[in-house]
Amino acid sequence: MLERWISRFATSLPVRLPVLVPVLVLVAACETGPPPPGAATTSEPVEPAIDDVASTLEREGLNVERTADGLRATSDASGFTRCDPANVRDDSGDGTRRVFTPVSEEQAEAEIQFTPTDAGTRVSWQTSYSGRYHNRVDNTWFERSCEGTGSLERLLESAVQG
Repeated sequence: MLERWISRFATSLPVRLPVLVPVLVLVAACETGPPPPGAATTSEPVEPAIDDVASTLEREGLNVERTADGLRATSDASGFTRCDPANVRDDSGDGTRRVFTPVSEEQAEAEIQFTPTDAGTRVSWQTSYSGRYHNRVDNTWFERSCEGTGSLERLLESAVQG
């Protein structure tokens, strides 16, 4: 029975392949998660590196605060975050309908750690992105993860490298 299924599938594979490949590409593109951690090194000691990175990020409009491990930088500027509209389900009435809701607020955040090395300081970071949405159907707010544009990671790398 398995052999019959394999032979049937194999003969229809050329027909299914043009449909299967785009579907697999779309599924892979939809799998989003946090961006991979980034890192860069500088020849400066830790404290001057923290000060330089903080002042560069502040000049670019980010809110920067010191943490036990280094810095936390946040921004609500739309240039860092890409949030797609959310598809909200409306169960009221006779039928079920869906309403696309645009993002109301965007948030980009970077947790930045500074580690001394023999050659200076290793600066590593993890970025995250979220959007706040207003569900017009039931008048509630909700958050969901968004994607980054890559601008924050490039800014962090250039801030470390001076």
